[in-house]
Amino acid sequence: MNLPLQNTIRKYGTITLTNLQNQLAYAWDAASRSVMIMLFMFIFVQLWTAVYENKGTSTIAGLTLANTIWYFLFAEMVELGKFRHDQTISDEVKDGSIAYTLVRPYNYLAYHFANGLGETAVKMVLIFLLGAPVALYFAGWPTVYLPGLPATLLVLLLGLLIDFLHGQHDWADGLCDGRHFFAAAHLPEANLHSGRAAHPGGFLPGWLQTIARVLPFNLTTYAPAKLFVAFSWSQFGQLLAWQIGWLALLSLLLWRQYRWASRRLAVNGG
Repeated sequence: MNLPLQNTIRKYGTITLTNLQNQLAYAWDAASRSVMIMLFMFIFVQLWTAVYENKGTSTIAGLTLANTIWYFLFAEMVELGKFRHDQTISDEVKDGSIAYTLVRPYNYLAYHFANGLGETAVKMVLIFLLGAPVALYFAGWPTVYLPGLPATLLVLLLGLLIDFLHGQHDWADGLCDGRHFFAAAHLPEANLHSGRAAHPGGFLPGWLQTIARVLPFNLTTYAPAKLFVAFSWSQFGQLLAWQIGWLALLSLLLWRQYRWASRRLAVNGG
């Protein structure tokens, strides 16, 4: 590994670890905000237990009741643990601090991603630890393929990166000092997430599954959750290929939009 790459990894790794330590200092506050996952999991258990009993079958879409419940826990861990960057950028624009952060010796967007990973790591671990006892008590253990866990963590990380890049319009909106577009841009995602909570991708009609599998919503949340409870190397390979494709496309779009937004930056305050 060449020296510049080592320095880059060390630099952004330090940013992640620093925010991770900051988040751990207030772990109890984060835990209190994450405790709602226990209620969510209880509702999911009651809902899907009734569905399985009504259908009189032990598996639906290839998943047992236990795997379905743990799938929801993993999916909620990802969805609720994601970091949101729009408000941070908007606040930096409003108070003028962005004039200082943009000239520091790091890439502005890479800094926010690395910094957000520290917060996300703490939130995800807490959500999983709080929700796991509920899932275990009502549904039992899932069938997890332990050798596939590193691959699952890889697609989880790539999914977080896709979600980050998917917010490219929010970057431009934040740099232009506004947050209204964030809500509008993510309204379809919120609706899809609500639908996904009741109908995961594998439960959808066949023709709709084909479309859903290639969308970023699937690649960031559903697909990693499915790998966690029903891992297969062929599915991992397909998922990885789609993620790399989306990362390339979104990176290009984000780079172009970031340059456009930076030239039109209007700083208030400071």
